[in-house]
Amino acid sequence: MSNPITDAQALEAEGNLNEAIRAYDSVLNTTDEPSALALANFRVGAIYRTWGELFTAQRFLAKAHQLSPSDTAIRDAIEELNQHFSENRESVADEMTRKNSDQIISLFRIATGIKLITMDKPVQAYPLLKSRTKIFPNAAVAKHLLTDIQITEEERNSAIDFLLEKDWLVSTGVSLYTIAESGLSAFYTELAQLHIDNAAYTEAVACYEQALWLNPSQHQLRYRQVICHAEAEAWESAVETLSQLPTEEVPEGIDLEAYHTAVAQSYHHVYQTTQDEGTKEKVIEACEVVLRLNKRAREISKLLGSYQGKKSWWRR
Repeated sequence: MSNPITDAQALEAEGNLNEAIRAYDSVLNTTDEPSALALANFRVGAIYRTWGELFTAQRFLAKAHQLSPSDTAIRDAIEELNQHFSENRESVADEMTRKNSDQIISLFRIATGIKLITMDKPVQAYPLLKSRTKIFPNAAVAKHLLTDIQITEEERNSAIDFLLEKDWLVSTGVSLYTIAESGLSAFYTELAQLHIDNAAYTEAVACYEQALWLNPSQHQLRYRQVICHAEAEAWESAVETLSQLPTEEVPEGIDLEAYHTAVAQSYHHVYQTTQDEGTKEKVIEACEVVLRLNKRAREISKLLGSYQGKKSWWRR
């Protein structure tokens, strides 16, 4: 059985720092063991320190020190950071102002993008939302960086009000705000649909993955991932995702024809390699579902015929 901390450390050692941060954050959300929490906070803080995200690093290092005050490595890291703050007061103050401004801009773009979608203006929304994924490659990084943002009354605007009204922005102190996980989930989910509209299916899968990490109960997103994998011709990934789906009926809101077409095509391509009879049956079953939904689905009718010869699907 894998150890979450060990897995996160392995990702960090390999240089996959964004993934490592997410793995460490998962540890923070799933354990109450002090030594594991201290180590996860310490490593997240250390990564942000190397990235120059000094204030985010300070937050995690302080928590690590609180959990393990006798750890010399943690204490040394905090002392080094505090010394940097002390020796560079003016530049640190300027950096704090700039970072805070950048965070407000990110909130503005996320909120404005989602509002434009509700106004049926996806073309204008797409570049606004897409630009944020370069800064926030995954939900953990977004959550960490969009924390304790100072927003004065003069800086409040319609976008900030929109986030507050949706409870996607929560108050954490006087004039301090932090984005809620529900707001981040909406951001990644809406961006995924925009990616789909622009035939960027691999990017859509990645966005759905972030939304699922934030809220694993959103089972319907897995079904959408299957469709995206098939559109990207990532057949094995589609089948792997299918293996993770519950056996219950396809949830509401999923395009049934598109989903079962993706299932049929994915299992078909995997069958070409495995020649597994169980996989073959899944191809046939999915094709029949599609043709019950749409008798004119020519490609699926042709695919089914390749498995059954000249026998019509409705006469089986």
